[in-house]
This record gives sequence, C-alpha cells and structure tokens, in this order.
Amino acid sequence: MSAPHSTTDVLVVGGGPAGMAAAAQAAAAGLSVTLVDERATLGGQIYKRMGPGFEVADTRAIGRDYAVGERLISQMGQPNIDVRLLTSVLDLDGTSAIVCEREQSTTVIQAQRIIVAPGAYDRPVAFPGWTLPGVLTAGGAQTLIKTQRVLPGKRIAFAGSGPVALAFPAQLHHYGANITLVCDAGPPPRPADMAAMLIAAPGNLALLRDAVGYRAQLLRAQIPVRYRRIVVAAQGVGRIELVVHAAVDDNWRVIPGSERSERCDALCLGYGFLPSVELLRLAGCAFEDDEDRGGAVVLVDDWMRTSVDSLYAAGDGTGVEGSLVAIDEGSLAGLGAARDLGAIGSHEAERQSEPMRRRLRRRRLFRRALRRMHRVGPGIYELADETTVICRCEEITRAALEPALGASADPAAIKALTRAGMGLCQGRNCQRTIAGLVAQRHHCALGQVRSPTARLPARPVPISAVTDESIEDYGFFTAPATPRN
Repeated sequence: MSAPHSTTDVLVVGGGPAGMAAAAQAAAAGLSVTLVDERATLGGQIYKRMGPGFEVADTRAIGRDYAVGERLISQMGQPNIDVRLLTSVLDLDGTSAIVCEREQSTTVIQAQRIIVAPGAYDRPVAFPGWTLPGVLTAGGAQTLIKTQRVLPGKRIAFAGSGPVALAFPAQLHHYGANITLVCDAGPPPRPADMAAMLIAAPGNLALLRDAVGYRAQLLRAQIPVRYRRIVVAAQGVGRIELVVHAAVDDNWRVIPGSERSERCDALCLGYGFLPSVELLRLAGCAFEDDEDRGGAVVLVDDWMRTSVDSLYAAGDGTGVEGSLVAIDEGSLAGLGAARDLGAIGSHEAERQSEPMRRRLRRRRLFRRALRRMHRVGPGIYELADETTVICRCEEITRAALEPALGASADPAAIKALTRAGMGLCQGRNCQRTIAGLVAQRHHCALGQVRSPTARLPARPVPISAVTDESIEDYGFFTAPATPRN
C-alpha cells in the first residue's frame, strides 16, 4: 500500500481537553500543528458538542463545562493549527502516524513530535444482565442527553463509584430525569476524609463547591444515596425491569444475604474510566498498573515524554484524573514539545510551566484526600456468573472462558483459545475483566497479568481505505459482473 504524506511540526492525537490544550500551547510557540480526532466535533467526552446541524441558543442552560469547552475550541482557530475531524489513527511511532480520514482514504503524517491525548472510556462491568437493553454507561447516557436531549428512561437507577456517583445523578436530575436510586460502591465520607479535603482545598474550591452542590441537590430531591452497595444483576424481559444491588466489603466483594431489588427502566453505570492506551501500546511505550487511575497507565516524565523518543502523552489516556488535570497536562506536553524543538528557551518554558505544575500538585493532593472513598475494589471483577457474557462482540460467556482460564494465565493465549477480545472493540469492553478473572483464578495481583499484544489497525477501518490498485484481490472481493447460478 502506498499513501500520500503530509508533514507538520507537532501532531496531536485527540480533540478533548488535553489534546486541544497541547495544540494551543505548541501553536502559541510558533509551531505548525495538526490535530486529528475520530469524532465529528471537538471537545471529547467531557466537553462534547452538539452534532453538525445543531445550534445552541443558550449555552448557560447546558452548564459550565460547555463554556470551558467553547474557550478551548476557539483556540483551535489559530492559522497554524490544522484540525482534521472524523480521522482515526491506525498506527504510529515516535515521528509518523497512519491515519484514515472519514473511513475513505489513508494518509501518513510525518511529525517532529507526536502528542497522544486519547482520553478514556467508561469502565465496563460484567454482571448478569449487563447486556440488557436499558443498561448503559454514564458516558452513553451523557451522549444521549448532551447531543440529543433525550433521557434514557422514566425510572433511572445509577450504580457506580468515585466523583461521578454524585455528579452524574445530580446532572441527570437537573435535566429532568427521575432518579430513583444511587448506589455508590465506596464508603461514605468520614470526619477524617472531610478534614483531608479541607487541607487540600486551596486551588480546589470549585471542585469542593461542585461536590457539595451535587450532594445538596440529591438531598433536596430526596434521591437516596446508598453507600457500600454494588449492582449485582439486571433483570427483565426484552429490557431491564429490575436492578438487584447488594452490600459490599472494603474490597467490593458482595456480602451474601444483603441483596435488594428496585424497579427501573434504565440503569446507568459509572464505575470510573479506563485510559485508551491502544496507540501507546502499539508505539511500544512503557506502562505501570494503577487501578485507581484506570489500570494500565503510561509512564511519562515532567514534560509528558513517554519512553519512546519524540512521543508524548497527556490527559486521561495517561491515567484518569479529570478534565482540569488533562488541560494542564496537555499544556505541559505542548510546551515540552516546543522546548525540545527549540521554539522556546528552556528558562522561558520553565517559567510558563510553573503555574501548570502548581495546579497539578494541588489537584493530586485533593485526589489523594479522596482515595479511601474512591478506590476501586477487586470485587468488581467477580460479579459475573457462568452464563454472563464477558466478551460482547464474540458473545463469549464466563463458562466458555473457564477452560482457557484454567489452562493459562496469559490473556493472549485465552484470546487465541476463545476469541474473546477479537471483536469490533478489540478488547476494550472485556480485556480488563478477563485480566481480573485471570488474577482471581491464578491468585496474583491484577497488575501482574500481561496485556495482549497490541495489533494494528488501532481502530476498525474499511479494507478499501488501506488498499490501492497495487493489491490484487483475485476476485475474492470483487462482485461478479453477472449473478452466479
């Protein structure tokens, strides 16, 4: 395959908060920047825009996040920033990337520096009934509401953990949703937690105000928040009609006999997020495991450089810490690329970076104050029974996985034996759950379980986009001129 080439000083992968901040910072230093994103609009998940053809009459009615996103998006209009939407990256190394635009044509972009800001996606949680219609992730529900103004149901239950367990139900209620139940797998705050949050308050007052506001909104609406409870099943004929939840211990393992049922027609799941690390794995970056930041976390230095020369990473793709951290990390990556390319002096780069680093230190101090309440327990990977589908793409149940789990502790071998992870999502929905099952079966830490080998293309792509006239199909992919008998 031959493909046209283009060149740029800095290629930014991802149009969310980290990617836009990185592009703006590098462009401000005078560098040429190409930003690619697979969505139709900029903003990522948190600053998601309405789709093409929609207009927002009153941005204040949508919330503060929309205004923050609008400010970042406006910076993408700089003349030295080339924004390419509906463009997926199929493969990359430190200085070049193969991209597919609008699922039609493939281009190679050569860059002196590449910044990967892929964001994160909702953590999949497998339990009996999780594939029923009406069971959806918080991100899926957010997309319905933000881009289509559609509520997911009339009686909505929420189950999750972390900051989203307060924020999302309160936001749904604000939009007119009938929230009947909130189950938070974590513990309620203790006086010591409140004291730690107050110590970490400087620089984080807006986050504290938001948290207090969300909790007050749920109290005023008389929406019950039940701590230390996890969803264990969804039941219904044709769609969800009942959610079953149970009490859990400190490790999120179910306490037998504590199950309770609630009627609902929609169940939103928000158990945190997993970083989108497919491209960083393809590039050969070094990783560590941090379950509380989403599992596989790419290693970066003070300027967001990865272990691969000329390749940087920023935002939730390097460990989930929220949009405000993502913006500062993206700015550091863009500034670091400009510094390394000589577009800005080291002293000036250090001066500009100091406010970013100060904010990051404060954000992380606040996150540590919340750790006891927001840590992820291993019990989240132990909810599936034998009939539960683990790999949705290939419809592989836990029972079908058991022989392979017994035969090997290598997810790559399990994948080869069962096809789990070979579907359209390429393991995004099942890979972490399978790793959790391996850890449980072989009595090892989750971080010790190997990740399957990364393969290109990182995103599904039509064969026509990666072939040209030099490829002979010998009639296998060509429709016959006349119908065969």
